[in-house]
Amino acid sequence: MISNRKVVNNRFRNVGKERARRDFRVAKCTIPTTGSAAEYQLLPDNDSASYTNVVKALSRDNGNINSLKGTASMFADLYQQMLAIKDGQSDCLFFIHGFAYTLEANLKSIKELHDHYIAPSNSGIDHLVYVAWPSIGHKVGTYWNDQNDAEETGRVLGGLFSKLHGFFLELFEIAGSERCTNRIHLAAHSMGNTVLDHMLQNIPQQKLFNLFGETLLLNSDVPHEIFEGSGSFRRLEKLSSRTHIYISQSDEVLSGLSRFTKNFGRRLGHKGPRNLKDLPTETYVVDTTNAGVGDDLMEKTLDHWGYLKRPHVIEDIIMVLTGKDEEHFPKRRMSRKADNYFYLKDAHGHNAPTN
Repeated sequence: MISNRKVVNNRFRNVGKERARRDFRVAKCTIPTTGSAAEYQLLPDNDSASYTNVVKALSRDNGNINSLKGTASMFADLYQQMLAIKDGQSDCLFFIHGFAYTLEANLKSIKELHDHYIAPSNSGIDHLVYVAWPSIGHKVGTYWNDQNDAEETGRVLGGLFSKLHGFFLELFEIAGSERCTNRIHLAAHSMGNTVLDHMLQNIPQQKLFNLFGETLLLNSDVPHEIFEGSGSFRRLEKLSSRTHIYISQSDEVLSGLSRFTKNFGRRLGHKGPRNLKDLPTETYVVDTTNAGVGDDLMEKTLDHWGYLKRPHVIEDIIMVLTGKDEEHFPKRRMSRKADNYFYLKDAHGHNAPTN
């Protein structure tokens, strides 16, 4: 877990008034055998922007990385673990949560993501990097505070991505280290897409590279024209191999709270992109309206957390992350209006509405 919350007494500050800081701290999470939330321990901080010491540590015969700190330790540890698996899939998911998440909600979300996308035997995900940006946790009154913090977090993540670009350059191009056959994937939910928007805006063009395998845009709380013209999401084509936009036409959070607070335009995660023909190649829309509703009452009412609450949506996402071709998903039907738009069938085999 990485977070730009303030740190007090070696713990992330958690009093409900946190604001986004311009630096990140890294924590290592463990999943308890009992309980509904992950536990975390902060790693020692490191202000150095150079990753030459990471490359040196990885090149030693004993692979000693114990002296590394902060993001340097995280990058090196993930690289070693993913490199060690050569006879199977051991991918990493980089996840950005939405608005109204307290720290406690972050830790519960980490546990849920583990249970749905790491624990299952049919999943290729073994590692999770969770961006716990300091949204305040109230679903109505603090919407615009969260929006501002999401934008600030995105700017800082843009800098972190540039650091990662430097790490990859030193590790592979300069040091000639072995390349890992496993992949890193990117997912952003709801207002986490605002974080992603500002992250993309703050990555220099020359540092954009194909880091991610799959990108998942889940119930995205960003304008529906964000792929058009010079919109930042067009950069995803350079950042990842394939992008899936998960939408729901019955998402009451995006059609209500977000759109009629101050975001008067349509949201990407509600009706999808404004112009399907203008989407980059390898970019697909998955309409999950009413698909596979589970037992969660809030999800039945608001239809906003399908990636955690709807079995058919979870199954579809796992198949995306394992690299399955978009035309061969058992519960999808291609739209007649575009070959990059798919409907996800509900629990009874019906398709989402076409309006």
